Amino acid sequence: MAGSGYTDLREKLKSMMPYRDGHKGGGGGGSLPREPPEPPYDRKRRHQEDSGSEPSDYEEQKEEEEARKVKSGIRQLRLFSAEECAKIEARIEDVVSRAEKGLYKEHTVDRAPLRNKYFFGEGYTYGSQLQRRGPGQERLYPRGEVDAIPEWVHDLVIRKLVEHRVIPEGFVNSAVINDYQPGGCIVSHVDPIHIFERPIVSVSFFSDSALCFGCKFQFKPIRVSEPVLFLPVKRGSVTVLR
Repeated sequence: MAGSGYTDLREKLKSMMPYRDGHKGGGGGGSLPREPPEPPYDRKRRHQEDSGSEPSDYEEQKEEEEARKVKSGIRQLRLFSAEECAKIEARIEDVVSRAEKGLYKEHTVDRAPLRNKYFFGEGYTYGSQLQRRGPGQERLYPRGEVDAIPEWVHDLVIRKLVEHRVIPEGFVNSAVINDYQPGGCIVSHVDPIHIFERPIVSVSFFSDSALCFGCKFQFKPIRVSEPVLFLPVKRGSVTVLR
């Protein structure tokens, strides 16, 4: 997280709108909350269902252009070996164990069905925790309300990202672990642009997975449209989102 021209991002947020230092987030959550304008999603399927006809060449070209634009902002590289992954995964298991024992501060841990989230360095309110819903309402917790970034994250993860020039020295002041159970996912979102400096950097462990862009979610039961772009994510890979 960073804010240009400010030594503390909280000063930037205060200048944008009143900040409630005494705000306490509620439990739960689910998705990161920043909602962009509704993305184009699965137009081919919707067109076929609504009209029973094939999509036009124009529609297909537009979808392809959207996929190209999304892909142009993504960089992937394989940095972590199987041995390095195993070492880091053992540390993550320790984080989960410590959380279950109640050894972290209240706002370090956010639990949701099939997904637990662990904030380090900085944490912020989102989703059902917001007093006012909508884009730009996310707020950082007051300093000290989440635990510091563990040293092993600096030593085993951040240092390697710096060495390979993925990020500059000193760029990271927030590290978040998303722990997904089988069948778990996170709904479509944009990491809050008034809080996060770009790029957003993620490293995947434990298993292969995927990132999907341009999806539309429906719930009860959960369903999702075909994505504009499907991006395979391998264990030990780094994904840079600009």
